[in-house]
Amino acid sequence: MMNQKNPQQQPEDDQSLKSWLLKRAENHRANLMLLIIGAGIFFSGIGIIFWADTYMPVSMKQELTGLGGMALVAGGGVTALIGYLGLSILRLFKFFNDDS
Repeated sequence: MMNQKNPQQQPEDDQSLKSWLLKRAENHRANLMLLIIGAGIFFSGIGIIFWADTYMPVSMKQELTGLGGMALVAGGGVTALIGYLGLSILRLFKFFNDDS
């Protein structure tokens, strides 16, 4: 809902989201660490899935190990994606929203 006095003014929620995104864009080291940690978790999950498929006999234990590996793949992928977006897209967002 827009403010009746000044229709150009953004709601406070948009301002807080914008300020959080700008702060996140400035923290390059943390974004890179998220990317590296997420990629490590992702590839560990891939390795667990491969290991379970290759070296474990067909059983419920193999399926549960593969499921655990898939959970690591999903969590690591999301973490790496957040780090990557922080390094790329948010940097562009900061560049276009720079007031100076």
